[in-house]
Amino acid sequence: MKKILIALAATLISTSALADTVSLQNASFEINTVGNWYGYGNVAAGWSFTGSGAVSHNGTPWYGNTASGDYFAVLQNIASISQTFSNSSAASYTIGFDMALRPYYSTGQVVSVSLDGHTLGTYDAVSTGWNSFTTSAISLAAGSHTLTFSGLNPQHASDTSAFIDNISMNVASVPEPETYAMLLAGLGLVAGVARRRKA
Repeated sequence: MKKILIALAATLISTSALADTVSLQNASFEINTVGNWYGYGNVAAGWSFTGSGAVSHNGTPWYGNTASGDYFAVLQNIASISQTFSNSSAASYTIGFDMALRPYYSTGQVVSVSLDGHTLGTYDAVSTGWNSFTTSAISLAAGSHTLTFSGLNPQHASDTSAFIDNISMNVASVPEPETYAMLLAGLGLVAGVARRRKA
């Protein structure tokens, strides 16, 4: 009987979790208008760029080469890239991404990651090799939300850049009250059947 109750609870919660998965559009910047070169501004599908935000192909004067794919985003000095997405119900999110420092130029670039203006973390671009990062979690209600990566250049360097690639959204659903009600009703039903069998 305990196994049945546990299986029922797991099924209800996992079903809710699967319904909330959100994928970002063009999360590796492979869909763009820069060809075999690079470009500033809104050059990648799904993303908005401000300041010196850019997309580059491998092997350009940015001196970057991705671990996978042919393109990466650039946050030069004070710049940002952002994307707006929608989720159908409340969920908790963490953001994963790869980052590298531009070789041969100033160090000191720091990247802030935020959802709806709430900072999930700040990350120092200290290595010219690609490293993977994951933000702290944030819970969001259903609706439209905006993910932003911002280059901060806190040391006011003349030219410092972070490369960003392979952005992912990792979603863990927060069950809504209706889910808990269904779970309790199901557990009550199973408990009632168990009592009748004993009687």
